Amino acid sequence: MLPPAGHSSAERWVADGRLAAACDLVFRIAELDYDTCVAVLAADGGDREVFAHLGVTVLEPAAQPFHFGRVLARILEEEGYERLAYFGGGSAPLLTSNQIQEAFDHLTSTQAPTALVNNYHSSDWVVLNQAQSLIELAERLPNDNPLGWVLDHDAGFQVDALPPSAGTRCDIDTPLDVVMLQGHAALGPNMCEFLRQAPAEARETVARVREVLRTPAKMLSLIGRASSHVWRMLEERTQIWTRVFVEERGMVASGRMENGEVRSLIAEMVDAWGPAAFVEHLTQLCDAALWDTRVWMAHQGPWPSTADRFAADLGQVEQIENSALRELTKAIQRAPIPILAGGYGVVSGGLYAMLDVIEGDEDHQLARNGCQS
Repeated sequence: MLPPAGHSSAERWVADGRLAAACDLVFRIAELDYDTCVAVLAADGGDREVFAHLGVTVLEPAAQPFHFGRVLARILEEEGYERLAYFGGGSAPLLTSNQIQEAFDHLTSTQAPTALVNNYHSSDWVVLNQAQSLIELAERLPNDNPLGWVLDHDAGFQVDALPPSAGTRCDIDTPLDVVMLQGHAALGPNMCEFLRQAPAEARETVARVREVLRTPAKMLSLIGRASSHVWRMLEERTQIWTRVFVEERGMVASGRMENGEVRSLIAEMVDAWGPAAFVEHLTQLCDAALWDTRVWMAHQGPWPSTADRFAADLGQVEQIENSALRELTKAIQRAPIPILAGGYGVVSGGLYAMLDVIEGDEDHQLARNGCQS
């Protein structure tokens, strides 16, 4: 499934990246040792034309307002699928054909109600048998995030989640979810081509953060909904020091954001000191920062538009209408250290991808040194 693109240049750019990832996914599924039917539900007519040329089944656009569970139930009723692999359009930019094959093999090895998800608490894709069970659960699924939880608790499925990695956690929701993929070995050809058009300033910031990650004794700050697993990966795979400021994990799934209950000590510091002073203090504590600014946004209120959020992620200050977000973005852009400020992916899938890239660079350098010796 692919959502509408939006109207701003940043929104359209992310939508194009999501389309590139979805095309790569279609090709990878075609390589599997399974006789599969690939169907695409895309909101935009241009996307539907692309997939029609690829020879996949293009489903009729969903009624508005969009409700994930009702749309999925309609498709299951009309098509009669018993085994289903659902993917959000940008949910698997680094998932390889071998990993998809293993997921399908896992499903066919049992007759019991079984599902495999990329993330139990916030599912972006799921492979399951007995898919008709989802029809009765339609109202429990306003979006795809609760799929794993609902299948487990409401349908009695055995739900298994793959370990966190770049392949299972990278999901294109925001601009930096795209830019932070650059250079990864698992990128498909469409994403590789698309990333050549990435904004130069964002690419440069990603490169500067990677340099910090690969330099022993440097200091990195993580701010937002970072997991303990991410912290552990940084300790195991780098030789840097890490400051971790974790707040409001699960704020969406728990309903705290929708109910206006998000509270952030970091956001209160930004408000008390002002964005410029806060960023100045931050730059004195570390050599680079990855900041999940959605926690600050949810605390601050009102929630900025998608156009404003995406423009802020790319540092496009002049495109931001929300005054508080514009001032924070100005401060981040003026910082002497690289700061990647975006959505949850900045401290999750994007960071996993960056760790893979720097390890790949190191392996390549070791191989070259070995050849030269």
